[in-house]
Amino acid sequence: MTRYTLRISQFACACCLMLPLHAQPAADLEKQLVGAWRLVSATQTLDDGTKRPSPAYGPHQAGFMIYTDTHLMCSVNVNPDRPRWASPAAPTDAEMKVAFDGFGAYCAVYSVNAQERSVTHHVRFDKSPNAAGTDRKRFFTLEGNRLVLKIDPKENPAGVAENTIVWERVTN
Repeated sequence: MTRYTLRISQFACACCLMLPLHAQPAADLEKQLVGAWRLVSATQTLDDGTKRPSPAYGPHQAGFMIYTDTHLMCSVNVNPDRPRWASPAAPTDAEMKVAFDGFGAYCAVYSVNAQERSVTHHVRFDKSPNAAGTDRKRFFTLEGNRLVLKIDPKENPAGVAENTIVWERVTN
């Protein structure tokens, strides 16, 4: 074996040894997402810098999100201040609209991009039938038992600079 061939072999072996190091963070990040999460807050920062709770769920918002190790996820968020129906068996159209407006739910297959520190929810089912088949990209940080998701700015409505959703781990 010539020195050149030996160097090439050593370089190839070194590259192969480094591959798991580069692949490992994605697997680690995915494992850290797995579990049940309770909604702490959903906050919008407006273009002028002011902050407000997500209008869809109000100031007392509630919800859960679950990530499985098989890359499935589901999220349910509600405005717990929605008024109760006068007749639970026969809500009026107005009562149904208020209940629908203060409720969000979807299920998706998810993928993680470790380099971007993002998770993309590939939506399968959603409260809104038009959202099925779309992708929702979230940039994330893990801070202790909290998962902080920032919605991809491309998804923000007009006037909203940043959407931040904070979750607290319930189970692994």
